Amino acid sequence: MSGVKGWQDGRRTDFGARTREGWHYKIGAEVKRGSVVTVSVAPEARQRASLSYGQEEGYSPVAEVTFRACPASDTVYVGGFFISGDGRICLPLDVQVRKAAPQTIVIPVFSGAC
Repeated sequence: MSGVKGWQDGRRTDFGARTREGWHYKIGAEVKRGSVVTVSVAPEARQRASLSYGQEEGYSPVAEVTFRACPASDTVYVGGFFISGDGRICLPLDVQVRKAAPQTIVIPVFSGAC
């Protein structure tokens, strides 16, 4: 998730747009060829945060997304995050590659250090 490095202290308007309910941040996800990766918003953050990725399924906010890369090439998914309220949060995500144990990462979404 190297694309979110600037989100700690960056300007929200450089990465997203405000709505009445909160902020939508656009960030792609690239998955290595042949990989299956599941990303989940940790339960404690689901009241404020969701994921919005999709094509055929649309861009409806969900708590979990499974990305399946093409067998012969890396695959990019378009989408992003929705954060309610002021759009700032220390966002915990659970990331699971194939059947390995999930790893928790925390993204500082315009919230300073987490």
